[in-house]
Amino acid sequence: MPIRKLCAGRGCQSLAIDGLSHCERHEAERLERLNASRVKAKTSAAALAGIELYRDPRWKRAAAAFLREHPLCADCAGLGLVVGAREVDHVKPHRGDRALFWDRSNWQALCKSCHSRKTAREVFAGRRRSGQ
Repeated sequence: MPIRKLCAGRGCQSLAIDGLSHCERHEAERLERLNASRVKAKTSAAALAGIELYRDPRWKRAAAAFLREHPLCADCAGLGLVVGAREVDHVKPHRGDRALFWDRSNWQALCKSCHSRKTAREVFAGRRRSGQ
């Protein structure tokens, strides 16, 4: 029988859902906040500017060429793993800055999982630091 834990919600004395850290009420609130944060991130001015840049056929050609030249994930390689890269990442987030977006010295090849993790860290952790 699994050990039941108390909800991690501040001051809550309810039992957490098996395998999670919150009770039903607090888990629903957590998911609602997470969804709102995702929507806000996708509709920010920087995100909307980026969408336009990524849709440019020149980007698609340049990214494909870059991946042919750099076929392995840079982050995984740093851990001694050999994983194929699928995405071109901007080392320093461009936030819609066209010069930084097109600066090839700011590009790195990453696998899907490393790129998703890095982007989430930049978007969500950056928002908490800046108080947005």
